[in-house]
Amino acid sequence: MPDGISIRRAKPADYANVAPMHYRSWRLSYRGIVIPELLDLFDWRAWIGREYPLALSRAGWGMWLAESSGHIVGVSIFGPEPGNPDHLEIDALYVAAGHERRGIGSLLLDHALSSEPSHDAVLWCAEMNHQAQCFYRKKGFRPDGRSDLLTLLPGVLAVPQIGFTLHRSTGQG
Repeated sequence: MPDGISIRRAKPADYANVAPMHYRSWRLSYRGIVIPELLDLFDWRAWIGREYPLALSRAGWGMWLAESSGHIVGVSIFGPEPGNPDHLEIDALYVAAGHERRGIGSLLLDHALSSEPSHDAVLWCAEMNHQAQCFYRKKGFRPDGRSDLLTLLPGVLAVPQIGFTLHRSTGQG
């Protein structure tokens, strides 16, 4: 475990502290994919009262936080894949700016994967997010042929996504 980092399950009272960090990290991950003026249209405050509770109301889903010196430096959201509960879906994995490449993302991913060690794991990644794709490939995930459009602004902005799978029985996708 990286020095000084702890992992714990988030509580609803944490959402207001998670959302600003999550939003800043999410914005950075979409830099070069979505123009900043469109990213400016998102209100991270909606994540606190609407998006997090909705995502976490699904059976078996949870949000986990990485903390350092009392500050949230990473977040993961995961649970059973809708429609296929034998797969673990990684819905979100973000590390705070300035804390990247310290093992925090790996720690959060490993924690998620250990929650269902015999299940294949799946996730979606923006087609143009090469940094995230490289991270997941190093962890054994492989493109699985799925593709979709993530609608960020209905009628205005959809981002092509590709699916990745980690086959747990062989460690290969």
